[in-house]
Amino acid sequence: MKNEMNIVIIGAGSWGTTLSVMLAKKGYNIKIWTRSENTFNDILKNCRNTKYTGNLIIPKNVAPFTNEENKFTGADIVIFAVPSHTLRKVIKKFYNKLLNNCETIKGIINVAKGIEIGTNLRLSQVMEQSIPEELKSKIAVLSGPNIAVEVAEKLPSVTVISSLNFKLLKYLQPILSTEYFRVYTNKDLIGVEIGGAVKNIIAISAGISDGLGYGANTKASLMTRGLHELSKFGIKLGANPLTFSGVAGMGDLVVTCISKHSRNRKVGERIGKGEKAYDIIDGMYMVAEGIKTTKAVYEMSKKINIELPITECMYEIIYKDLNPTESVKKLMGRKFKSEI
Repeated sequence: MKNEMNIVIIGAGSWGTTLSVMLAKKGYNIKIWTRSENTFNDILKNCRNTKYTGNLIIPKNVAPFTNEENKFTGADIVIFAVPSHTLRKVIKKFYNKLLNNCETIKGIINVAKGIEIGTNLRLSQVMEQSIPEELKSKIAVLSGPNIAVEVAEKLPSVTVISSLNFKLLKYLQPILSTEYFRVYTNKDLIGVEIGGAVKNIIAISAGISDGLGYGANTKASLMTRGLHELSKFGIKLGANPLTFSGVAGMGDLVVTCISKHSRNRKVGERIGKGEKAYDIIDGMYMVAEGIKTTKAVYEMSKKINIELPITECMYEIIYKDLNPTESVKKLMGRKFKSEI
């Protein structure tokens, strides 16, 4: 593997910054874009991104840049690490730079998890609509149980790289892998993306359970039925059922529901303790993707006529101000049925 590889990361939040550090330590040349002048200066002068990754030291081979600079020349890989609702807009900003570097770019990866509001498209579909034609065969997504702070601390973790282009998967797998970050390949792009998006809805419900003071039985019940709901939704959209028992399905669901670092679980916990969702969102500078994904998946479920009871309750809590305890009664009082 050539160490002179050039990787451009668009987005200097917690995950984008963590990936920049991990890949820089492999010897790659990393350029990372931030819209924030403060973040740019912090990385450049202090080798830190204090706002998002605290005291994590950022290697010197990570070069920050802002809007007016072109750092794409000679890029081998471009990674988009921006919130799902901004992905289309950010790609548009960099469209010409992507177009001018089509010949050198071998892979274009999205690492956010969500569904675009309004269009209800998966993020790879957003990319396909937004990037230059020459790059459409080079789209991939990274998804799995990857809490950024744990990856930054080099705690063992696995993930999945997914694409319709199998040659691209084999190319990207060793580039992204380290001794503590093991990358699997999975050609089921639909399943991997649905798993990464919908698990955030279930994580909010798990957080609400924590906030209400419920125990392990309740959370296990939510996670199990949540996995069923996630799988049912994904299969309806054409996913491989096996994906949901793997890293991008159950793996990502479990960590997002139980981790103290999970933003979606934290939002749910605060809702369970009595705060309103809109007040929580207004006060957050990090994005909890599950808030917007709940709306998208709820709307999609109505269009494709599929029953998603947990998602429906989360939608009513977040957007209709349903009391969380009422949602519990609603879920527990549903018509009796067989599990399988």
